[in-house]
Amino acid sequence: MAIEQHLYLSPHIDDVSLSCGGAIYQQRRAGETVLVATVFAAQPKFKTFSAYADWMHGIWGNPGEVVATRLAEDQASMIVLGCEARYLPFSDCIYRGDPQAGVWYYTSNEALFGDIHPDDLPLADQIIVAVNELIAEPDKTVIYAPLAVGHHVDHQLTRQAARQLMAQGYHVTFYEDYPYADPKYPYSSHSIRNAYPLEAALADSQDLGLKPNLRHLSDEAVRAKVAGIQAYRSQLDMLFEGTAAVAGYVSDYALYVGQGQLAERVWSVESRAAG
Repeated sequence: MAIEQHLYLSPHIDDVSLSCGGAIYQQRRAGETVLVATVFAAQPKFKTFSAYADWMHGIWGNPGEVVATRLAEDQASMIVLGCEARYLPFSDCIYRGDPQAGVWYYTSNEALFGDIHPDDLPLADQIIVAVNELIAEPDKTVIYAPLAVGHHVDHQLTRQAARQLMAQGYHVTFYEDYPYADPKYPYSSHSIRNAYPLEAALADSQDLGLKPNLRHLSDEAVRAKVAGIQAYRSQLDMLFEGTAAVAGYVSDYALYVGQGQLAERVWSVESRAAG
């Protein structure tokens, strides 16, 4: 397949930069077209929220201001990586439900990393419609989607939409959700806080027969990936306990998946492996 567009689906702002920033940088340096589409990027639509969302706001700050800050950080990261971004009109999971009935789908940390709420499942079809609008030539586009390592419901929904797109004939490759795929990361999916490691995510998609594909990175690409991650200043304390540790974590995992060589790893149906 002659690839003319790489379309990365990022459940939240920062997920793709964290997981695929090195490869994106190299694709752009090679003159290839790259578009990052953040799926759950909409401003909250309501003035009242669940107690859980209010608690989260106490940590994050005013939701409108938080979204604006994170969008600005994302634009800074995209500039570092050299690619364009689009933002789809879907709300984060903590804002989904039936507020008029006082029903919210996800009201605890456990729910965020549990199963998709049954009433939330149709959202995958809406995501597919939005993604289709971003693709001019399906036969020349590779879609990259999360494996949903860690089992966050928004990552699961993005993966579900990607699986449906694959069933429709689209070329889909799955990336490892970093940093949660890293067994050395303190809050990884291997830790007691999140018992859904890479192996579990792969087991969920075993029917696809996915095969690993290493995308080797230059030192320059790794530095660009680190800089792209550091653009998300509001997230660094939560993810890495500050800026200083980012380079070490990123480089160590790149060497881990590359077995001594810097790399990112994606998973593809063998006949559709993407570079």
